[in-house]
Formats: sequence, structure tokens, C-alpha cells
Amino acid sequence: MDLTERIERRRTRSSRNELVVDRDSLNPAVHLSEPVGREALFEAFLNAIDPLFDRAVPPNTYVWGPKGAGKSAIVTALLSALESEMSGTDPFYTATRGASDHPEVRFVYLNARRARSRFQVYRELLDDLLVESVPERGVSTETLRGRIESVTSKSESILVAVDHLGEPTTVDLADLYSFFESFENLAWIGVGRTPPEELSFPMPEQQISVPAYTHELVDVLTVRGSRGLSHTLDHGHAQRIAEWADGDAHDALAALFVAASTAEADGSTRVRDADVDAGIAAVPTGGVPIGRVLTLSQNEQQVVEQLLALSLDDEVRIEDAAGRIADRTDLTDATVKRLLYELAQFGVLERREVPVGARITGRKPSGVGLNFSAQLFTALTDG
Repeated sequence: MDLTERIERRRTRSSRNELVVDRDSLNPAVHLSEPVGREALFEAFLNAIDPLFDRAVPPNTYVWGPKGAGKSAIVTALLSALESEMSGTDPFYTATRGASDHPEVRFVYLNARRARSRFQVYRELLDDLLVESVPERGVSTETLRGRIESVTSKSESILVAVDHLGEPTTVDLADLYSFFESFENLAWIGVGRTPPEELSFPMPEQQISVPAYTHELVDVLTVRGSRGLSHTLDHGHAQRIAEWADGDAHDALAALFVAASTAEADGSTRVRDADVDAGIAAVPTGGVPIGRVLTLSQNEQQVVEQLLALSLDDEVRIEDAAGRIADRTDLTDATVKRLLYELAQFGVLERREVPVGARITGRKPSGVGLNFSAQLFTALTDG
């Protein structure tokens, strides 16, 4: 944020009488175009792709680090800047046109939480490279592979970043080798959490480790708070949230978002101590990122929304919760029950013991609890 923007924000805030002025700046699922506190790592990324600047295809790269370390923020910012600086402004290819008059370097970001299979990866990759839309059904995976082969063989270089590898529902590093090995002039960056020594797959030639935040997390909260709030975030509040989050920028921003929303709902134009308490209490330790929840399928999100609407979190057996949710949706009882168990298996929900009377013997019934911030999810999905 430059000085002019800071002055303008202070000039206009008194007339708006609101606390949150830019939700995206506080949203942990949204990344800034220039991530805070990760500037030194950009040099390592630029070194990894250095051959591109000599119009050559770089080696593949594996990027890894803990949740909330800023891996996605770095990769998306890097690709956006590279796309702006190195790609041509004309459309790349059409299905009928073949080679462009001026081959160019292209950069593609894929979210493995949305592209969960070879077909979906190929389709989203083509959708980014081609001018016309790519069918979502009625076309085979092999057909999509052939179209990508045609495009990549006539291109100069294509760099594809695939984010969120190795999660319970996403593709992994080995899949990237299988998906992309036959394509000319294409290199990839795989992004995940698992350290290389814990993987049995062959490792790419290059690896980049992104460590958890330390003191920089206070700066992340301060900068994003200054953009998202009408009044400057108190340094003490930023420090307290950062210490609690223990290097996890996602959880820190989630707590700040809830704190700001709580204060605003109470009519305050500043974040207070009690709001910070509420924000921290609302974010489960070790929970799943809100971005993962927002990329659930339509049926999965419907189940989660009904869990919240009916207040079925924790205290109700899974079987009873499934029946009550099915009554309010077009899903069957069996489908809801299956989805509840799957969401618990994937970590979006947690299996928890349901309190029962003293006479019950044997295995105790279980319910499910949310493994993410309900307040944050509701605020983001309600708009």
C-alpha cells in the first residue's frame, strides 16, 4: 500500500462508519499480488526457472512447506508476474489454428483441490491455454491429452504450477510425472506439504523449502489489516494473533477475519481485545484451510451448510444427523451418511464421541464436529 492510498483511506473512513473495508485483504483464501514477508524466497524460485529467461524449458520443481507458510501466495504471485512480463498479449492457440505467429512462454496455475483427476487436470490446463472453452463432459481423457500434445509441441515453453498436492482428495507428485511426462516444452512446479524425505516418489531435480513464518507474520497481519480495516490494526493485537498462530498465516488471518467481523457486528469501528479472543477461539488448532472447504463439491457443501443451519455439530449421532439433513435436501439419507463419513475421513469434519446414558455398553456412538471456523465459512459463503 503506497502513501497516497494510506492517506485516502484515512480521509474517507469517517464518512463510511464501517470497520471492514476490504474483505479480500483479510480473507486467508485470497493471496496478495505481492506477498508480505516472503521476498527472499522469490530469488530461489527465479533461480529454479532461470532457463525460461534464455527461452529454454526449466527442470521440474517440488515446493514444500507446512500449512500457512505462504507457498500458494508465492507461487500465484510469481506466475502472475511472469505472465504479465513474459507472455504475449494475443491469444495463444485455437483448436483450428495450430502454431501462433509468435510462440510465447505461458504460465498456468492449477488448484488440485478442484482438478482432482487426470481428466480434470488436462481440461483445466487446456481451458487456460485455448481461446475457446473446453467441454466438461462428452470428451475422453485421451482426446484432451492429444490436444495438449499438439499445443505443447508447437509452443516455446509452458510452465504449469499444480498446488495442494498430496491432500486426501488431490493428486500427488507421482501423478504429475504420469500426467505431464509425454508433453514437449512443458515443465511443472508441484506444491505440497510433505518433505521430500517422506515421499517414496522420484524427486524432481529441484526442490524449494518454504519454512513457517516467524517474526514476519506480524507484518503479514499488519499489512493486510491496514488494507482490510478502516482503522489500523493495533500492533499488540497483531502480535498476539501471530504468537497464537505459531507461524501459520492461514490461521492468523482467519482469526483476524473473525475478530473484525465480530467487532463490526457489535457496532465497533475498531478491533478490541474481546474480538481478538473471539477470533482465536473460532479457529480450531490443526484445522483444515478454509480454501479446502470452499472447494468441496456442491453436495458436500450442502451437507456442511445443513450441519451449521441445524446446529448438528458434535452432539448428534451421525445417523441422526444424516436423516435430518436428508429431510431438508434432495439427497438421500444414505448419501448424506456417506458424505459425513467421507468428510470426516478427509479431515474437513472430525469424528467425536456423542454423550450417552450410563446404561449404554459397547462402542459409543459418534457424531461429527467441524474442523474449520464456522464463523469464517458462514461469512465467506453468505457474501
